Amino acid sequence: MPASFGEKYQFGEFELDTTELVLRRNDQLVSLTPKALQVLTFLVRNSGRVVWRKEMLEALWPDSIVEDSNLTVIISTLRKALGESDNGNRFIETVAKRGYRFVPLVKFVSNLVPPKDRFGAMQITRLTHDGYIMDVGISKDARLLAYVPISSGRQALNIQNLETGERWQLLSPDPALCWGLKFTHDSQSLFYITTQPNSTISVLYRIPLRGGQPQKLVVNIDSPIALSPDGMEMAFVRSFPGQHYDAVMVCNVDGSGERQLASRQHPEKFSFTSPTWSPDGKLITLGASRYNAMEYAIVAVPVNGEPLRELSPWDWKVLCALAWSDDGTNLYFSAQALKSNSFQIWRLPYPEGKAQRITNDPNNYEELSLAERPRTMVTMQTEIRANLWVACAVGQEGVAPGRATRRITSGRTEGFAGLAVAAGRIIFASTEHQQPDLWSVNLDGLERERLTETTGFLPSVSPDGSSIAYVSAESGTHHIWFMDACGKNKKQLTDGGGESFPSVTSDGNWVIYTSLSKARNSLWKISTQGGEPQQLTRDCLCIKPVVSHDGTRVACAYRTDEADKWKIAVLSREDSRLMTIFALPNPYNQLLRWAKDDSALTYLEKRDGVHNVWRQPLDGSAPTQLTNFTEDLIYAYDWLPEDDGRLVVSRGIKTRDIVLIQDFE
Repeated sequence: MPASFGEKYQFGEFELDTTELVLRRNDQLVSLTPKALQVLTFLVRNSGRVVWRKEMLEALWPDSIVEDSNLTVIISTLRKALGESDNGNRFIETVAKRGYRFVPLVKFVSNLVPPKDRFGAMQITRLTHDGYIMDVGISKDARLLAYVPISSGRQALNIQNLETGERWQLLSPDPALCWGLKFTHDSQSLFYITTQPNSTISVLYRIPLRGGQPQKLVVNIDSPIALSPDGMEMAFVRSFPGQHYDAVMVCNVDGSGERQLASRQHPEKFSFTSPTWSPDGKLITLGASRYNAMEYAIVAVPVNGEPLRELSPWDWKVLCALAWSDDGTNLYFSAQALKSNSFQIWRLPYPEGKAQRITNDPNNYEELSLAERPRTMVTMQTEIRANLWVACAVGQEGVAPGRATRRITSGRTEGFAGLAVAAGRIIFASTEHQQPDLWSVNLDGLERERLTETTGFLPSVSPDGSSIAYVSAESGTHHIWFMDACGKNKKQLTDGGGESFPSVTSDGNWVIYTSLSKARNSLWKISTQGGEPQQLTRDCLCIKPVVSHDGTRVACAYRTDEADKWKIAVLSREDSRLMTIFALPNPYNQLLRWAKDDSALTYLEKRDGVHNVWRQPLDGSAPTQLTNFTEDLIYAYDWLPEDDGRLVVSRGIKTRDIVLIQDFE
């Protein structure tokens, strides 16, 4: 396992230098073998997270078959070198039946020198380690931290004094999402946004830090706020999907006096992540996208109503958050470059200059909140883990008894961007090569084959397993493609402004999909042989279609207009007539599948932060739970065609931890 240049990790009296691959204790070398140091490096880089024994064996001995006992011996050696007993957990905790967790607080110190500049001996300190943080913000004086911890699927709102360590709770745990944290300039109050379950309408509040009731300010807000330099106004993004545009809105700090400052017509959009107001009060700066969110740039909206200005090239795949330096000479932002698959923190000199990377390591840094004095920022270090599992349903006729749920892959993002099953093969998306591509494995996770080389995700397989419809961004925009199951004979079916969520019909002759541009959020179909697409739905919003096995119906997420709540609808495939509606949990983010006999739909339900698959009969009778997972989220799933009660599931978690970055200039 090669070490990355410039990485030093500090914990307690120890410093791990991955450039030299040495461990020091109070500046004295600790004698360890190279393999033991590699194991320690792996644990430290994943500090706070349980790493599976199998995951470690595959990462550390990729081309060898080794006994499990080899790892046990090395862990024992490391514990002794670190000064703890074999059963101690001061540094390395054993998690029964899973693996190990590196326990102590780890400070990351980067000595990297970005091109044409140097940001000094930057210090990166991870403040949390359990991975269950929704959002974070820091006060202008770098004294107070606001954050949203997640426990059993509920989100609270806490404050921590970084100088004294004092902590207190502003809001008790609640099922609603809590996000968009922003301190007032005097650090006496906090703005925050809530989104209730099964709602697309978010609400902005303001709450005093030392007690008092929250004050509702804005209803229907789609981004965190930017606060004007005098603290008297705020700006935010509001989307109008029914009218197909996004707008930058400005209002007084109490929510009154709303006015629209700028707009972008879909498929051109504004980013829903944090905007920022320039220190001179003249510009509201935020992210914008084109080609249906295929490319992002930083844009400035003049407060005086002048035309929008581009401040950066369209060089970004995703743009997360922005913040001005207090002197107005730099913009800091979190972004994923077009040819990268990781989020890093960047600096853009203003009014002229080229973006330079501040962080440059294997981690992902999403979101950003900047203090003025001393120069400090907080961000979210994130990691996605998703693996394929073969699971058995419960409480259903035909379930094969005695078959245990088993994990069949051990990569990083397998199935995170979709999977489908047919003819004994699992087709899934994985981002192992800096872009999502489609792969194929058998039901034991073996005989792995790569099917696409130029992006591929959200696969849908024909019932006979001979062909695959999928989404590709090869041309720079999301389009529907079609290929043989072996990956040959690829052809692009659609060429509009953006298309997604394909579903192959039972006869294999058509693909039904969602339009992302023309007649946005409507259903269309196109022949697998190509030709002109045909619009299926009008005067309503429909996404994520799934065609029934008999080919006569289409299930989808549905609402009549942007003010309506999302529901699950069953439409006639022949004339798109609305046949049935269900108010299922979280319909917008649902993953629907048809039961083998088309008498029911299966869907996901999240309880206490854990996903399970449920079955909803179309006759309206009570739903039943089909899986009994006790941890993790489900990113994708599909039923095996044998109808024996088994399904393939992509399960995992996206961890989010608070990171403090100092001395970055």
